[in-house]
Amino acid sequence: MKKVFILLPDGVGLRNFIYTDFLDHKGDSELVVWTALDNLKLDNIDIIALPKFKNSVIAEAKKRALTQSEIRLHAKKFNNPAFLDYLFPDNNNSVKNKLKNKLKDFYANKAEKSDENILNLRQSYLNSIRKSTYYQECLRSLKQHQPDFVFCTHQRTLVAVAPLLAAKELGIPTGTFIFSWDNLPKGNLAVEADNYFVWSQYMADELQKYYPWVKKEQIRIVGTPQFIPYTDSTLHQSKEEFFKENGLDIEAKTICFSGDDETTSPFDERYLLDLAQTVQSLNEKGLRKYQILFRRCPVDFSGRYDDIVEKYSDIIHVLDPIWSTPGDGSGWQGVVPLEADSALLANSVKHSDLVVNVASTMSIDFGLNGKTACYLDYNVNDEHPWDVHKIYNFIHFQTMDDLDPVYWIHSKGSMEEVLLKALSDNDNKLPNAMKWAQRVSLYPLEDANKRYWNEIHSIMEN
Repeated sequence: MKKVFILLPDGVGLRNFIYTDFLDHKGDSELVVWTALDNLKLDNIDIIALPKFKNSVIAEAKKRALTQSEIRLHAKKFNNPAFLDYLFPDNNNSVKNKLKNKLKDFYANKAEKSDENILNLRQSYLNSIRKSTYYQECLRSLKQHQPDFVFCTHQRTLVAVAPLLAAKELGIPTGTFIFSWDNLPKGNLAVEADNYFVWSQYMADELQKYYPWVKKEQIRIVGTPQFIPYTDSTLHQSKEEFFKENGLDIEAKTICFSGDDETTSPFDERYLLDLAQTVQSLNEKGLRKYQILFRRCPVDFSGRYDDIVEKYSDIIHVLDPIWSTPGDGSGWQGVVPLEADSALLANSVKHSDLVVNVASTMSIDFGLNGKTACYLDYNVNDEHPWDVHKIYNFIHFQTMDDLDPVYWIHSKGSMEEVLLKALSDNDNKLPNAMKWAQRVSLYPLEDANKRYWNEIHSIMEN
């Protein structure tokens, strides 16, 4: 019997793999979850805790330098300054941070000149990781348990780098999942693995374009388990049951407002206000009734929406993500989804008529469910340096080039007209929305985990 370690550095891997049908396809393989999540309990699955991770200043500086230098090199290499929009200003609010940033820039300034220099910096970074106590403890754990394969559910987190490096030293084959459609052009490949599991041919091409040292035979095109809840009928409620349970009006047209984190959309509450006022205006005209289903971003614990939700409580129905905060609740490392959230999200999409947001992947989720999406494309504070138009200039939005799969709201004044058009789409945008989804992720969606295990078993056998 082969033993597979599932390296679970954070909660995103729980949602994608443990809460879908991933375990149903493991065959006779023994499965062990190797995780950084505290107090995780799973039925009939052995769990081993990762050693406590502490990043060194040098390693952290080199990793940040890698990301910065890769983005800058790509901007020059592909003659596209849009890559630079992925770079965020340094945090210089303390002497310590200023020193860290100077060290990061020292490494990045040389590395960004060529692919070879970036590879040299990557090797220097990995060597720094190998000197850590964390790495040595990962080695000891692998020697003790002797898995036949280590599969990482998230390629961008620093927690996962040392475990995969340790496995490589011991000759244990490894694989990592590229967990989001936008990660590769952002320079978010923190780990090195023997095999890279990607969503689509498009992502496979991206991987070789941005990381030419990755060989074609290392890439496994398998799709993503992220969309499996939409195909899992056991999670689905009837519209009547879902609306009754959550206080929604079954006679009203339901517009989902999907919130962003504060970095991506710092004025998200203003967009929700504009939407609420537009819906109120539509309701006052009395032609039919409309309501808003509001799902905030799982890492947004701010109170920025509170006044708007209270003022328009007859219109806005809040269905917060069902995530816990075992850590400090800051960022994606500090929150963990609960299994019930998969059903909540699937039914929210299934029973809403339309989604409105700033640049969210939820537009793809709705397209998969035969629903249209509206992207907000206007600024609400012209004096602020944040500009919504930069977001749609991001490289990952090239996935929808030539398709035009969403509706665009270019001003508050045009919102009502665009919403009504989107709600009565009559298949105008939907065919292209489906083509976009098929470009981004391999079909059939429900077979993703079966494909993962086919590849894992093949790797172990060979």
